[in-house]
Amino acid sequence: QYPRVALADDGTYYLMYEWHAHGILRTSNDAISWTDGERISRPSGTWPLSHAPCSEIERIGEHPNIRGQAHDCLVGAPPGVYIEGDLLSVFVGAGSAPGHMRCYKGSRFEGAAGLQRCDHDPLFYGSPVYGPVEMSGGPGVNAYFDFRYVSSADVVKVGDRYYMAYEGVRGPDMLERGQDTQFGLGFARSATNQIDGPWEKYGGNP
Repeated sequence: QYPRVALADDGTYYLMYEWHAHGILRTSNDAISWTDGERISRPSGTWPLSHAPCSEIERIGEHPNIRGQAHDCLVGAPPGVYIEGDLLSVFVGAGSAPGHMRCYKGSRFEGAAGLQRCDHDPLFYGSPVYGPVEMSGGPGVNAYFDFRYVSSADVVKVGDRYYMAYEGVRGPDMLERGQDTQFGLGFARSATNQIDGPWEKYGGNP
């Protein structure tokens, strides 16, 4: 689910999508027949600490309206993809509550195997707190719109800066609702002329 497609100068298509929270990469020469899917990082998806350790950026933190998280770590979820020349950049969510935007980069000719985590990690992060629990919507919670997840990147280059639209999720608005109900569209811009560097979020988000 959540497919993102980028087209290289030579006509090769690069498809990123989510499968069980894993970021999966496929390529195609005609947008009809595709290569087998490759995970862009290992471990990925969600996992318990008993399976593998994870950094603070990858940790799933506490959420006021969720009890008993099944897993401790997250890398993946709805991804993004961007190609510039021969450089392939992939964007995924890392961690939850708070969420972070992570990138991987490498030669597009090497596929998933050639991707390395960007030096600047994360590019940016969501709200560090859920905000007032009693507020389930309205402009009063705008500052917290991307607390739980930061993902679904769409990137374009304008001039010498990169611009990203992304999805922020605050999370379920009621205890044990079971479904995320608070979504917002965020906007961010690279602070330099490099994707792999600091980014700044638009002050008017979401």
